[in-house]
Amino acid sequence: MSSREALVCSALALSCFASCSASETGKLEGFHLPAAVVSAATEPAPELKKVVVAETPKFTPKDPQLAYVLGQDLGIRSDEGGKGYFLAPRAHGKHNGIDFLAPVGTPVLAACSGKARSDERGGYGRVVQLVCRMPNSLGGNEGLHASFFYAHLDKAVPPKGWVHVEAGQKLGTVGKTGNASGPKIKPHLHLELIIRGSQEDALAETHSGVVKDAANDRFLELLADECLEPAKFASVHGEIRRDRRADPFVVLMCAAKPKPDLTEPSDDKLKVAQIRWSEHYTAGGFEVDRGPR
Repeated sequence: MSSREALVCSALALSCFASCSASETGKLEGFHLPAAVVSAATEPAPELKKVVVAETPKFTPKDPQLAYVLGQDLGIRSDEGGKGYFLAPRAHGKHNGIDFLAPVGTPVLAACSGKARSDERGGYGRVVQLVCRMPNSLGGNEGLHASFFYAHLDKAVPPKGWVHVEAGQKLGTVGKTGNASGPKIKPHLHLELIIRGSQEDALAETHSGVVKDAANDRFLELLADECLEPAKFASVHGEIRRDRRADPFVVLMCAAKPKPDLTEPSDDKLKVAQIRWSEHYTAGGFEVDRGPR
């Protein structure tokens, strides 16, 4: 008998042993199944292994030297004047910062320890610029410095000359100065963040124009390694940079102490202007609206 005939007979025999009548089974007496077939038929089926999907570990910044910029968190501003998320469409191209929704008079806090000064800047209104070295984990030991730019303030604490401030120190209050003064625009803090390769460059930063700086490339590499990848943290829009600028919210979540929980505004006019952070960001290592803990 050929090997193919043996296989066919084996299959028929197995089928019959399972379902044939006693008389039919008797006709197969003397027929011997190959040992391999008998073994396969009698061995128990292997157990299926349960597939376990790995969860993203809880994320907290390793070196949280930065501080949140407001004592309360009402999310992002969105109104008839436009949307305030990073890179939102604007008449001039894209939004360079984030508009933190907040009532007029809300204290504005220093994001880091460094040098600050105030100024009046056209459409930005009353502003404060804050320059500080980044944490070592994000390039501070390589000379990388941040220039934070607070705009549309009602009042500013630092003078027009540079003075030292500590992280969390009051820099002024939220207002509606500059082009935020229109009735269609809800009060907010406009915050920008630019990364430069030295303190000198950061102090000279004007927060205008399209000047590229390779320091931001290095900064974002470190940010990805230290935070974005471990926390599976990303913008739903896909981009967290524009030339030498970086998304302020992303950097604060990756390098700052815990922020206040997101809350709903008590003012009905502000309620309709609120956008939750979770509408624009995703994370596996923490709740976006609460921030890392």
